[in-house]
Amino acid sequence: MQKLIIICGPTCVGKSFLAGKIAEQIDVEIISADSRQIYRYMDIGTAKPTADEQKKIPYHLIDIKSPNEKYSAGEFAQDADKKINEVIARNNKPLIVGGTGFYIKALLDGLSPIPQIPTEIRQKIKQLAQKQGSFFLYNKLLCADRIAAKNIHPNDTKKIIRALEVYEYTGKPISYFWNIQPDTKYSALIIFITQQREKLYKRINNRVDRMMELGLLDEVKNLLSNGYNRDTSGMKSVGYQELIDYLDGKYGLDKAIELIKQHTRNFAKRQFTWFRKTNLDLTIDIDDINLCSIIDTIKEFWR
Repeated sequence: MQKLIIICGPTCVGKSFLAGKIAEQIDVEIISADSRQIYRYMDIGTAKPTADEQKKIPYHLIDIKSPNEKYSAGEFAQDADKKINEVIARNNKPLIVGGTGFYIKALLDGLSPIPQIPTEIRQKIKQLAQKQGSFFLYNKLLCADRIAAKNIHPNDTKKIIRALEVYEYTGKPISYFWNIQPDTKYSALIIFITQQREKLYKRINNRVDRMMELGLLDEVKNLLSNGYNRDTSGMKSVGYQELIDYLDGKYGLDKAIELIKQHTRNFAKRQFTWFRKTNLDLTIDIDDINLCSIIDTIKEFWR
């Protein structure tokens, strides 16, 4: 079974910093597990590694999509698999770095093998939801898949639609696919980077200020001038939505900046919640890093 090192944690905590220190002592190539750094032209607001940083360490799965393209966890798992094999073929070590927990889970555990649902089926059920409401759909789900219905809130229209579209297309309940366990391909050493909340939130606030100094507002304006908008997949990101609202006159720039900080802190809190449910091998406070110990642990794992 192929071994992987994974560095994960909330936004702004210092994952890239630690990855860079590791790369100084071990021949690694970084595979980004960040759902926003995949987008081209969105450099400042996603805290993407700079061109100089990318010259020092090979990065993969950055700048692979235009902002209007969608990208799923399943696609990430496939692309990451390919990159991992390429890195190994070069006799280097793959280092997965990022805070998108669902991407990491998809890579390590695989996803339920649900077929791609035709757009017309999804649209038909969405239209039914608009006409009849979520309660009507939920009762349909109760008849089709009681197991799924027990695990989905009656008001969670999105998940109800997903369950019903799978049932209509495949003839099988979505709970059937939930029980299919994909083969595990990797043995992973998962290193979680954390920090005391107040310190992390201060880091977030400072980084947002730095992003504004670097030209985040101009980045948003350039994206808008090139035909992207608030409904574009990539633009549905913290930092971009708030500045679009500012440009639309919804509120002033100071308010927009404060909202970016608040929403980024909220995002970090959700990441903490996600990774709390993950089996972590090492939890390290960014303010108390013993690099020698980390390197020794990684080398021992890869041995």
